[in-house]
Amino acid sequence: MSFKELATSILGKQLLSLTGKVLDEFAEEIKQTINNNILEYQVEEYKRNSLSKTIIHRAAPQKLSDFYQPLFIRKVSYWGYHQYGYEQRIATDSIKKLFSDIKKLHKAHQFITILGSAGSGKSTLIKSLFVNCIDSNFKIPIKVELRYLNDYEGSLITYIKEKIFKINKLAENDRIIERLMNSGDFIFFLDGYDEICSAKKAPISKNIDELTKLYNKNYYILTSRPFSMVESLPMFHNYEVCELCDEEINQFINKQIPKTESEIASKMIYAINTTNNSAYRSFLSNPLLLSMFILTFQTYSNIPQKLSEFYSQVFDTLYSTHDSISKLAFERERQSGLIKEQFIEVLKLFSFLSFFKEKFVFSGVYLNEELNYVKEKKHIEFDVEKLISDLQIAICILNKEGTEYLFPHRSLQEYFAALYIASLNESNKKHIYGQLLASIINKSTAYQHRENFYNILSELDTKHVIKYIVIPFLTKFKDIKFSSDTSYQEITGLFYILQMFYSSFHYVLDRNDINEISNNHIKSVLDLNISLLEVRNVKLSIRQRQNIQLTLVPFFSKYNNEIMKIVELLEYKLKEENRTDLDIIKIVNEY
Repeated sequence: MSFKELATSILGKQLLSLTGKVLDEFAEEIKQTINNNILEYQVEEYKRNSLSKTIIHRAAPQKLSDFYQPLFIRKVSYWGYHQYGYEQRIATDSIKKLFSDIKKLHKAHQFITILGSAGSGKSTLIKSLFVNCIDSNFKIPIKVELRYLNDYEGSLITYIKEKIFKINKLAENDRIIERLMNSGDFIFFLDGYDEICSAKKAPISKNIDELTKLYNKNYYILTSRPFSMVESLPMFHNYEVCELCDEEINQFINKQIPKTESEIASKMIYAINTTNNSAYRSFLSNPLLLSMFILTFQTYSNIPQKLSEFYSQVFDTLYSTHDSISKLAFERERQSGLIKEQFIEVLKLFSFLSFFKEKFVFSGVYLNEELNYVKEKKHIEFDVEKLISDLQIAICILNKEGTEYLFPHRSLQEYFAALYIASLNESNKKHIYGQLLASIINKSTAYQHRENFYNILSELDTKHVIKYIVIPFLTKFKDIKFSSDTSYQEITGLFYILQMFYSSFHYVLDRNDINEISNNHIKSVLDLNISLLEVRNVKLSIRQRQNIQLTLVPFFSKYNNEIMKIVELLEYKLKEENRTDLDIIKIVNEY
């Protein structure tokens, strides 16, 4: 059955019912036209969401149902005295059952936020739920990729009406659009809140609140990375994507590898299950990192200790690989004539520029402008159009969607941006790290969704991250005084900043020596279960607020001295490293 036949058979009755209910006063011809236009839109969106490219399946779009491993979500709980283990996992393979389970377990219903770290599978989950909406005749799905609002001048509601309803001719009459959006027959997928640029974060957050209040009969699912302020949206209940368990990791691998190459899948599963590497679990429970492991397995069968090593291996594999996992690497023809090191130089600077400009989707014009800038600054000769072709086709480091380009995953952009900073000289590092530190201390909204970037940067340039960011931040933080007079808003805000900082620099801070001398201070902050939504949400009772405040004041008082111990240890380590380097350098003078 074709996509059109499939979607038509599923949606037909639902749309006739919708137009019948909502548009009774309009002529039959108008109702039929609207019905047909919505149907055509859904057919196209069904096709777009049921086929997908991934970092593994990059040669041609694959059926989502063939490779997608269903994920689970769990409630992000508010602070409590007795919090043991994990919240109950909720399946997402059926959108009807998802909302039914959420309503039954948590009394939440129409408005949910799905949080997940880089590569946890949020956007693919949304595609799966979108398709399931149509397959199960649940609601009429409308997907809004929030990153497109960065270059849009109007509000979110205007965007939905103008760019979705009118452009796709779902309805062109404002009165009809209002009727449709008030019907309660839609589910809106708002994907990628963390990709909204910092300048637009506040107005778009307000727009989301207005949308859900004004059209409150519909259902809404909003996705984001954590620490992006999305947790504080008042109408939404927060859930997070669960890690893949051991059995799901095995299932994921088997779904990515063709049955004709099952021997490779077996080798991968064996390598994972027999490894002595205790760090593998945190890597491979993440769908993106597991995909990277699968992609690089033929060349690098070991599991890296560092996240940055994964990205390095992925680029090496993309640079010289075959579209079939089982075949040995070969180098595709490249039109630009650049060598591997020059591609890396270009990607480093381009990623740095676009990342800090908060550009995650690139128009052809933007891509040409930035690559010409890179060409000028790096003195590398290439034809821009040929380079774009190489990045898209020969290396597959850029995907093209319609007329726009983007990385296969945003974390690749973060990796190359971090690599650029790590390659700077001491003077320039001091300058850029000073700017990054200022954005952290000033609680800049741009800082709040860069956790993955900072951890990659910490791996690539540990010494300078400690010297120019971690020590100055902790030194400033330890001087803050806490007492019973410290306001609830101030103390919970400071806790949030500290928790976000430790999460962003856990590679540097969550170490045995630091935990040992600080009575597990870092671990205590990361484990204390106070979500941003709950500590800032007006729905909390006075008693709950008092309980949180009574816990945090002694918590901070207790650990002020521990922060000082951490600073002293880090300063000692830096001095020891410098002394050791100096001793080594002196050896050269003896020859």
